[in-house]
Amino acid sequence: MGTFAESRLKFRNENMQKQMLERSLVTVDGKFVSDIGIKDTKGNPNEEFYKWELIYGLIDSGFYRRDLIGTEIYFPKGNKNSNPIKIDAVIFEDNDWLTLYRDYRDNKNQDSLNQLRKKAIVMIEFKRENDKSIDQIFNSQIKATIKESDASFVLGIYYNEGRLYLFKKDSAGLITRYDNSKNFLRSQRVLEQYQLELTDPYYMIPSFLELDKKINGVDVEKKNLKIEDLDIVDRISDVNLRKSLNSILRQLTEDSLFNEEGYMLLIQLLAVKIYDEHESEKYGQVLNFHILPEEEMANGNVSAPPVQEFINRLKVIFSNAKRQYKNILEEEKIIWTNTRHVRVAQTIVKEFQRYAFTKSERGDLYQLVFYNFATRFKKEENAQFLTPIPIINFLVNIMNPKRSETICDPCCGIADFLSVSYANSNLRLNDNNLYGLDNDYNMTVLAQLNMLLNGDGNANIFYVEDKGSIDHKLTESGNVIALDANYNHSGQWDVRPDGIKLMKYDVILTNPPFGKGRNLDLKKSDDLRVAKFYETYDRYIATNPKDGLDLGVVFLENAVRSVKDGGRFGIVLSNSIASNKSFEFVRKWLLEQIRVVALIDLPSNIFAETGVNTTIIIGYKPTNRGRNTIKNLIEDDYSVFVREVQNVGYIKRTASRNVIFENDYKLNPETFETVIDSETGENMLNEDFSEIIQEFREWCMLQEDELRDCFLD
Repeated sequence: MGTFAESRLKFRNENMQKQMLERSLVTVDGKFVSDIGIKDTKGNPNEEFYKWELIYGLIDSGFYRRDLIGTEIYFPKGNKNSNPIKIDAVIFEDNDWLTLYRDYRDNKNQDSLNQLRKKAIVMIEFKRENDKSIDQIFNSQIKATIKESDASFVLGIYYNEGRLYLFKKDSAGLITRYDNSKNFLRSQRVLEQYQLELTDPYYMIPSFLELDKKINGVDVEKKNLKIEDLDIVDRISDVNLRKSLNSILRQLTEDSLFNEEGYMLLIQLLAVKIYDEHESEKYGQVLNFHILPEEEMANGNVSAPPVQEFINRLKVIFSNAKRQYKNILEEEKIIWTNTRHVRVAQTIVKEFQRYAFTKSERGDLYQLVFYNFATRFKKEENAQFLTPIPIINFLVNIMNPKRSETICDPCCGIADFLSVSYANSNLRLNDNNLYGLDNDYNMTVLAQLNMLLNGDGNANIFYVEDKGSIDHKLTESGNVIALDANYNHSGQWDVRPDGIKLMKYDVILTNPPFGKGRNLDLKKSDDLRVAKFYETYDRYIATNPKDGLDLGVVFLENAVRSVKDGGRFGIVLSNSIASNKSFEFVRKWLLEQIRVVALIDLPSNIFAETGVNTTIIIGYKPTNRGRNTIKNLIEDDYSVFVREVQNVGYIKRTASRNVIFENDYKLNPETFETVIDSETGENMLNEDFSEIIQEFREWCMLQEDELRDCFLD
């Protein structure tokens, strides 16, 4: 069984040339029918085509069993003499529905009808085009259809020529979009309240099991739960997640742990939960990250036997996880004899125990963990900012890290470049070949957590205090050592009397701090000491003596010197380094060291926290074999791939002093509807990255062999 999108295309391939379906896939008004016309008089797919396309996709993908689905279901509307409302399709809770439906239709049995309404968990409407706008259809038809069900939770589906809309009705009877991120109920216009101009991607259709968890929840009191019993973190459950987070934050505040101490405790418990889930998935064992009602601490009594049972269970997971996740769990932050710590730990476990973090969508979990917690550790004076995920995805796809390659981010922050490299490789990369360094301990902890969520937790993340990787390097034996001012000046980093060899990498991906106000201050002795390790410092003072050396220049040289021969790097820098006359010294130096591959300008103000215009510089270090030397490449007047990105797929706005990234979608200029991907049903982002990646790969095919080998599979 595959995805709904795959099953939908399968139906299209099998039936697009047919005029009729020989037999209905499910019952029509309680019985199977034959010879169903699926084309109009012009030979185009009609409404019936799209109806059976959706139903086939739901069944063939394994999302819903055939016997749970009925089409053309009639429910009475108003009094006995009113015409009944016909619902295009309904999915019921169990197989008893058909017996109940026939009893109601044949015998007008009101009890059967009442039971039927409670069992109706998915209400579906189909259309092929319509004169009415989507907001009119929502008010006049979709809401009326969903209201016919008396189930505690109802999924509503509207399917119009491949455009999918998902709705839900909760136990209070409130009808909203299924994706909570599309609900803005305080707005005055229906279109804005439910973001009706945006469709839903096919992957958001929940399976029967997923829907059951939404309806009945996860029975956390049930013993012997395994990872498959848990709900996933998604945008549908984010209302509950926000409540969970608020409960945790409230408990942290009440116990005076709304500080770094409390957040480190939270991060460690998240790591322990992830470990517990990995063990359950790998070995089929029951989950130990849970708390039973009788184990909750009362009156601060830590020594109560049920509380001790909870504590001992968590201690065992900590002990086992610590062997594998040494960086993040090396120093256990939870003091199990401390009443405040235990109370907060119990709250965290209680609120998170129902969700399977490792099976959740990366984007949704990312929002939960990092946009809620990483920003609390963020230090603007150190220029530590979260790089927008679209930029990270773009650069990772351009650089194309391969299975056995070593990958490094020398100022990794929360390690997004590393985690995306691993996630985008479909787990082909060995995360033990991923390396990250940062000068903020809290960031390295979050980086390790990021790698736990996206890999096996074996990435090499190092905390390097003060200057970080610009004056400390990783050795081949895995130790961090300082550069020696007596030997390693002017880029001579490999000159070491102790014989220690520094680590070199196949790929470096990084977005370092740069720009005005983030210089090495050459009036300060310690900054001057660090600057002298760099050959670009020598060029700087010889040609353009100033008070400060831009950190972007320092990290650029750091990247160039840290890649292997035949290795490559991609770095996001201020575009003044790539274009301004004052930085001509570094551009001349760069052309002597590497083969520049690409210069890609990004739009202004692309990062939330800086107003700096940025450029991605991509290059590789030739192996100096045959014609492949810097000198020969320059003599051959090598080509550089140059592009300017206009659209990034998101719009940055500020609300209540918080920076928010909103998706920016392509619009059909004739209908003003969002353009959807016909294969996935997703609204297509207004972005240039996909096209530039394709153009880059085509350009690579015409370049020298070593460049092709670096950037193409």
